[in-house]
Amino acid sequence: MIPISVCIITKNEAGLLQKCLEALKPYPFEIVVTDTGSEDNSIEIAKQYTDCVYEFAWIGDFSAARNFCVSRASHNTVLSLDTDEFIRPLDWDALQQALEDHPKSLGAIELFSYFDVDGETNHQISRLERLFNRRWYHFVNPIHEVLVPIGRMTPTSYDAPICVDHVGYQGTKEKLKEKAERDIALIRTEIETDPDNPYLYFQLGQSYMLMRDHENALLWFRRAVELHPVPGADYTLTLLYNYASILLDDNQVEEAANVLSYRRSFSDHKDFLCLAGRIYLRMGQPLKALPEFVQALSAPKYCLEDPHAPSYYIGFIYELFGKQDIARTHYENCGEYPPAVEALKRLKS
Repeated sequence: MIPISVCIITKNEAGLLQKCLEALKPYPFEIVVTDTGSEDNSIEIAKQYTDCVYEFAWIGDFSAARNFCVSRASHNTVLSLDTDEFIRPLDWDALQQALEDHPKSLGAIELFSYFDVDGETNHQISRLERLFNRRWYHFVNPIHEVLVPIGRMTPTSYDAPICVDHVGYQGTKEKLKEKAERDIALIRTEIETDPDNPYLYFQLGQSYMLMRDHENALLWFRRAVELHPVPGADYTLTLLYNYASILLDDNQVEEAANVLSYRRSFSDHKDFLCLAGRIYLRMGQPLKALPEFVQALSAPKYCLEDPHAPSYYIGFIYELFGKQDIARTHYENCGEYPPAVEALKRLKS
């Protein structure tokens, strides 16, 4: 068996920490917790689950805290989690096999991030590289830290069989604002030394999104897009999607259409195809929108859109064309997807 240490940094989140640690109990992980200055009973909670509890004076650098935590682990193979992330039931044998097959690669876990909009809980799915061997990788960047090789090795990654629920985007407005303002201060410091990095402006926009401040989020997303992020970066799709969605909500359709230049790079992604279709619809071009949604039906990748969205929009376009029977069939294929439920009610009236 390849032993695995789960490394967690925490501060003043005792309730979430307990839930995070409880989810790890069924598995033979070594659990390492590093507290960065809690004033609640986080340390006491951690000690109920592990003897490996350490303290690290906060210096405004998440990578420093994570690397310290990793250094205290007994094993070289490490899974890094946040306090607000709860591992789902996993197949231990499949995980062991993945580690054997990819000894020097980064394992990308599947993250289900939950957030509340208009009283409803939605989620986004993403892949983050969190499973690694500390002999080959370490964390860099004071905030929104990433794993990079320690030497000159070219990094490779694979999809690790680990799924995690992330609740960090939920909570009171006050708590979300406090978290976002902390992040904004750290990101602005990074921008001073790396002003041409689109990723930093993307993260600045994301922080304003967390505070539901779409006006400022748009300013920073626009700046990130102007710096031409590469399609292969793991954040580019989310950047384009959030940027264009805010513009569409603000009726700035012409600027939103700029993201269509990335169409070829994301032709296998349900999210981008639905975004392109929505842009064409808002431009009054349903005949261009329809093939985007049709292709989205079989697109293998998605993380932002509901998987029923393509069928709904196809139904919507056929309804525009007066083809109510075809529209109804597509709406019915959406199950309980709320826009489709409302559309079926409309067709019955």
